[in-house]
Amino acid sequence: MDATLIVLRDTFLDICMLMKSPWQPWIAPGDEPAYQRLAAAIAEDLVNGKIAPGSRLPAQRDLSYRLGVGLGTVTKAYGLLARQGLASSFHGRGMFATNKILTTRKMVDLSLNVPPNVISEQLLSGTLASLATTIDADSFGACNFPKGTLDHRMAIAGWLQHYCTSADAERMIFCNGGQHALSTVLTALAAPNICLGTDELPFPGLLKIAHLLGIELVGIEADREGLLPDALGRIACEVASRKKRLVLFTNPTAQNPTGKTMSRSRIKDLAAICKREDILIIEDDVYAAFAARDRICFLDLAPERTYYINSFAKLLTPGLRLGVLIAPSHQLDNLVRVLRAHGATDSPISRLVIHKWIADGVASHISKTASAEAIVRNKLAASIFASIGDAWIGSGFHMFLSMGNSAAVALANAARQRGIIVTDPAVSLSAGNDQSGIRLCLGGPTRDELSGALKEIAALHVQLGHATKASAEDLEGNINA
Repeated sequence: MDATLIVLRDTFLDICMLMKSPWQPWIAPGDEPAYQRLAAAIAEDLVNGKIAPGSRLPAQRDLSYRLGVGLGTVTKAYGLLARQGLASSFHGRGMFATNKILTTRKMVDLSLNVPPNVISEQLLSGTLASLATTIDADSFGACNFPKGTLDHRMAIAGWLQHYCTSADAERMIFCNGGQHALSTVLTALAAPNICLGTDELPFPGLLKIAHLLGIELVGIEADREGLLPDALGRIACEVASRKKRLVLFTNPTAQNPTGKTMSRSRIKDLAAICKREDILIIEDDVYAAFAARDRICFLDLAPERTYYINSFAKLLTPGLRLGVLIAPSHQLDNLVRVLRAHGATDSPISRLVIHKWIADGVASHISKTASAEAIVRNKLAASIFASIGDAWIGSGFHMFLSMGNSAAVALANAARQRGIIVTDPAVSLSAGNDQSGIRLCLGGPTRDELSGALKEIAALHVQLGHATKASAEDLEGNINA
């Protein structure tokens, strides 16, 4: 930079430093930590012009006093703004807003299927501080074996028995999340004669792994309760006639993407067919916390053929990357070989945190709080979509809008134009079937953000319904006009 420009810039900043910021501070409402809400308030006022580009933000101690919050809250809020490119700190002069005119609106993300954040900073910092005084550096630095320590497996198995009574420490392996557990099982099973049967509108993560491994996928017809037993029987016979072996993948609770949940009787009927037709079962139970209290699992009914998957990223918080895989005893060594070949293991820190939270009762508290929040958010969604018959609202943190593929694409694009990100439209496994839809995730945004976004989506859905005879291009153009 030219020396003259540097002098002019520094002179300008010195003048700004002597001027008191005209901005009237406030903290945005919501459930997030105070520093995030303070940063959100500043960002909002940058966008709406209440804070001029390049202007000096209040001194940290002054802002702390005026808002009645800790100095650390302001420091973290300013740090967050700096990382977002919305402010810059000049040593000895203070914090200055970006000199760019901001016209972008905040995007509301309904594509991330995560539980709401119910963990406080105090809980997290307290847990890590406690672990720091007890952790053994030698054992922490040692190789992290997939089966973990017996005390960790026993504690986690005991806690998971609230959701699956057959959770067994002896047959338990730890992975780096539920997706990693699924990838491990499919890698171990992958063979030319394997055929994977699942819902006609399948879990998107399953599609990616199966295609990567070259595993054939076949859709199984379902109703509002999930997979149909008769349809599974027909598929089993068809696959057997081609000299292949069928493996069933299922989300019995809050199926992803549709949110459907199977009843006890439906699970029993499907498990009986799997036993009769010698079908292996992959049970993805990551939404177990949202199941009925009298639930039953495939692992309970057919442990000799079931690969059971759960994940603390869904049960507690996405920050804990610990997947649990319970497999038939004779398959454990093969699964461990796959994990060793991939060189991927779970996080030792995540395992230690979860073990402590289980022992202290914190895990149960978080799970109950998240489940209570799920009830509130599903009631909110149900009230907004009450007049829309194709809205499927379940018990977890996602709902589903069923529609044809062209309408789903138009809705997703129109939503993005309004600052709302949704999951990519569902893709049917049945050839020539236009069945599709949009998954809306309810856990990530604040309640206020969620309410506003769902109302906009509902309005867009109604507009699409009134224009079903138009082409997809015309629909999108009319909505965005």
